[in-house]
Amino acid sequence: MSKQQANLVCLLVAAIWGGGFIATDAALQTFDPFTVLMIRFIGASIVSIIVCLVSRVKISREALFRGSISGVLMYFAFAFQTFGLFLTNTGQNAFLTAVNVVLVPYIVWLLWKNKPSNRQLAASVVCLAGIACLSLSKGYFSFSFGDSLSLACAFFFACHIISLEYATENSNSIAINAVQMSVAAILSIPLALSLETIPQTITAHAYMSCAYMIIVATFLAFQLQTLAQKYTDASSASVLLCTESLFANVFGFLLLHEEKSPIMILGGLLIFVSVILTEYSGQFILSKHQKDSKIDE
Repeated sequence: MSKQQANLVCLLVAAIWGGGFIATDAALQTFDPFTVLMIRFIGASIVSIIVCLVSRVKISREALFRGSISGVLMYFAFAFQTFGLFLTNTGQNAFLTAVNVVLVPYIVWLLWKNKPSNRQLAASVVCLAGIACLSLSKGYFSFSFGDSLSLACAFFFACHIISLEYATENSNSIAINAVQMSVAAILSIPLALSLETIPQTITAHAYMSCAYMIIVATFLAFQLQTLAQKYTDASSASVLLCTESLFANVFGFLLLHEEKSPIMILGGLLIFVSVILTEYSGQFILSKHQKDSKIDE
């Protein structure tokens, strides 16, 4: 897989996540937030383990260790996002979560002393500006405790993206995804069972929403992301994955007939520009890690 193909896969993942907002919102009408997290991760871990067994992929000690790191970071990112969403508005939560697109190049720079290209830094800033237009178009910006939790979520999402590049360097992406899903599932159980209760009545619509959330928005999306990050750098992936807010607005317009203001259209255009900048950046952030030498599926 070439870097351009991997970037297209990241865009596909963002589109899946954008459409997944509808399924997640439907699931939240029946289940509490942490129960939703438990359902999606336990379900996705079962599916990923089955795929691992059917594919006869062995999980090495290295894959177990590196995948566990990714799983812990992924769960903490979702947990902080959920807590933050309770204490701040949805738009501001989405905007602050997307700050990871700016954090990733600098964390990579700090860890591996590889300075990102000017084009990649520009793409991060332009993407963040576009997300701000989409997220904050109906309100104003202030900063609360809930916002600080959302910012912590952005940090963990940034670390998760970087950890996947590290995890997939010499390991099979199917094995890594199975491990990270299983770890996230284990971590999701205590909070869900101690803070929330399972509803006695579950509608068919809720079952369908959970099925999409588990199979498509979680298992498939993260499997594709894990595979793509074997061949593209973390900074490019972070920009492309953050286009989920753009796809969410597109799906909202097409499926839910939501009205879009001029500033939201401007936000979409800015995100599109950031994708163009990323797609043609022509550089790897972690130049010392040659993607061509990684193990294919």
